[in-house]
Amino acid sequence: MNALPEIKSKEKKTFRQCKDCPLTPSKTRTAAKVGMVATLGASAASGMLKFRAAKPIHLWASVAFVGFTALHWAVSRRPQRTTR
Repeated sequence: MNALPEIKSKEKKTFRQCKDCPLTPSKTRTAAKVGMVATLGASAASGMLKFRAAKPIHLWASVAFVGFTALHWAVSRRPQRTTR
């Protein structure tokens, strides 16, 4: 007779991807990082420039940076642990 309870192995959940979606989580994470770097660079460059069109470029690059940051946070957060 076995005195120890049987340990069940947890199955790893696979990523469910739609048929039409070309992006995997790793590609989305990479796209978010590249977008963050590009918009941060555009925002920094337009902040230093002194011509009339630099202000709207700076504003929209900053808004895009916040959007890419939200995407990066959503893609790279860890799943919640289930309580026992």
